[in-house]
Order: sequence, then structure tokens, then C-alpha cells
Amino acid sequence: MKLKNILLCPVLLLSIGCIGIYEIPEDTNNDPIIDNNSAYVNTYVSIPYSIRALIAPYVRGYFSPHLYRYCEYLYPSNTPYDPFDLPCYVRADYNGDGLYDYAFLFSYEEWCHNEWYLTTKLLVVLSTPHGYVISCDMILGTVYADACVPIEEYWAINYLSPGYYSVSTIVNGIEIIETVYLPNDAFFLASLDPNDEAIFYAKGADLYEIEWDNAKLEKRAVQQEPAKRSAAKILFKKEIENRKPMVEKK
Repeated sequence: MKLKNILLCPVLLLSIGCIGIYEIPEDTNNDPIIDNNSAYVNTYVSIPYSIRALIAPYVRGYFSPHLYRYCEYLYPSNTPYDPFDLPCYVRADYNGDGLYDYAFLFSYEEWCHNEWYLTTKLLVVLSTPHGYVISCDMILGTVYADACVPIEEYWAINYLSPGYYSVSTIVNGIEIIETVYLPNDAFFLASLDPNDEAIFYAKGADLYEIEWDNAKLEKRAVQQEPAKRSAAKILFKKEIENRKPMVEKK
């Protein structure tokens, strides 16, 4: 089975006026091949080569966003720099087996007419007794805005150490707070949309999500196969006025 060839140069589609990176399929089988000789990942973060080789087929055309693309809510300016706890990369032991696991956010940027489109992917790699596996390959969504609006990232991830956390939401002007306990490392998915934030944790090779649903915290297993969190395109806007983080350690 062959991998898809990717055009590395921008292609101008005169018929629709869009610029992007496009693929030429050579095989109808969608299973990726891990090619250790060409494990290229467009990133500036420090990733072990074996992990690069594993994720490379899943992130072709994507890139790791630089820190300047994140607003103050997603990555506060007073945050101490940690190369393993960045808004697009968190390395920790999510399943508690003593080995590092990896969570990534990758972006894919396109321009069409006078608008930009930014797609964000969540990719999580977990350790197992048989090696590392991709436990989550999820498109969080695609945001868009007019070309006069500066491009910004819409989601970020943050490390959560083991312990008790207060998790809050606002329903009809009333704040609801519940407490959750995380026995192992986890990460928080922050978003410019207050209704699109969640905690992710792992058990073995499986990833789980905790989010508010109908004013209750719900735990759900995350699908391992490629999935979309939101199928619709999202108009870029900020809802961060006077917002505090959804998650606070107790």
C-alpha cells in the first residue's frame, strides 16, 4: 500500500479562488503506513523520533502553532515557559504506567476568497504493554473569519497534575461547581467557546473526556478512529470577557 503523495506548494484554484495544500490519492486504503525514513512532522516541539514516526502519517499538511497565535485566555503571558506543557503539546503520564504519553494540537490553514479557515486536530498517543498507540485522532472543528481579522488559534491544551479539581459552568446566570478527582496526569482542553471545554484523562490505551452536558458533568470514552467533534464551520469570535478558567485545582 502506498501513502498519498502531497503537493508541497500552494495550488491556486482559479475556479473557486482558494489556496491550500491538496493531496493526490494513490490508494483507496486509508490505513497509514509508518515510514521511519520520512517521519517528517511540521513542528518546533521536542518529540522523540519514535513518536514522530508514529504520528507523521496523521498530521501531513498540519503544523504546530507558535505561541504568538494564542490569546491571553488560552496562553496567559505570565505562564512560565515549559517545553513539555505548551498550548499545542503536553507530555505527561496519562494512564499511570510510568511512561510518557503525548497530547498534541495541530493546525491546518487555508484561504478562500477573502476568508481564512483554520482546522484544529487533537492527537493523543498513549503507551501500552505492546508499544505506543494513537488513542485519539479528532478534528475539533474549523473556524473561519474575514481576511481583515488576524488569525488566532481557537483551542489550547494545558497540563493537569493528579488531584482534586473544581469544575464550573454558568447556567441561566447561575454558577454550577462540581468536584472531580484525577488519579493520574490529565490535560484540559480550553476554547474560545466556553461551551466547548473539557478534561481528558486515560485508562490503559483508552482516552476519556469529561465535559458539561445539561448542567451535569458527563464522562465519555473517546473514539479511537478518526472523528469530528464539530461538523459545522465556526465563525471566529472571542467569548472571553471576564471569563475564569473552567478548571481550578483545589
